[in-house]
Amino acid sequence: MSVTEVIFVVAAPLILLVLARLVLQWVLGSSLRVALTDHDNPAMGLAVAGYLFGVIWTITVLLGTPGRGWWQDVLDVALYGGLGIVLLTAMTLVSCRFFLGLHVREQLEAHNVAAAVVVAGAYVATSLTYSGALDGEGGGFWILLLFFVLGQLALLAMTYVFRWLTGYDDVQEIGSGNLAAGVAQAGLLIAMGIVVGQAASGEFTTLADSLLSFVIALLVVVVFYPVRQLVVQCLILGGPIRFRSTLLDNEVADDKNIAAGLLEASAYLSTALFITSVI
Repeated sequence: MSVTEVIFVVAAPLILLVLARLVLQWVLGSSLRVALTDHDNPAMGLAVAGYLFGVIWTITVLLGTPGRGWWQDVLDVALYGGLGIVLLTAMTLVSCRFFLGLHVREQLEAHNVAAAVVVAGAYVATSLTYSGALDGEGGGFWILLLFFVLGQLALLAMTYVFRWLTGYDDVQEIGSGNLAAGVAQAGLLIAMGIVVGQAASGEFTTLADSLLSFVIALLVVVVFYPVRQLVVQCLILGGPIRFRSTLLDNEVADDKNIAAGLLEASAYLSTALFITSVI
């Protein structure tokens, strides 16, 4: 790697991180320094951590794509990096508001750590969806944007459907500060993001073939249902086989058992990693 390439690889993430910081501060309406140091807001810290992880992961995938020449690489990083930051910010806020029922700014200002965990998970999941579309070969800008939008819609729709698995109101529990419910929801979001990102990646051939491959790849999410109901509920917690009002639901909603929420989240994540690595 030449000196010029080293400077580019170091400078590009720093510039994009500055842009990301400015965008986030504009959205939140306050300085990150004030929120994180003067107000000591742990909820804000969790949300910012998820946001920065999403930005850095997007930059990592972007810089890892094959180079097409010095100036073209600069233009690609500026275009797709800036676009990624805007989409990451906008789509996460939209998904949290309309699909999860969370007013992000109000929840974070209220120091709601449970909501912050979900917001951080949404940031990470959205970055996985975008980086998956970014990692695809061929197709160009509009195909990338198309598969990101489709991937984001699939992510939100599947997450919304899987909320029916629980015997409690996820939004109500998270809004009231139930950290166990927040952790479980965040784990599901990130796991969905891993699967959707994998589905959106790959070589573009024709639009019809790529769409068909995308849909088929999404079908693997059906395994999350038996993972929650059988693996976590029965195998790990030793509860009976039930599909509503399970032991896991009671532990998360009634006892607010963070250990149960962590088990559910880790089960989703490990399953998603296993599926995308093996299949």
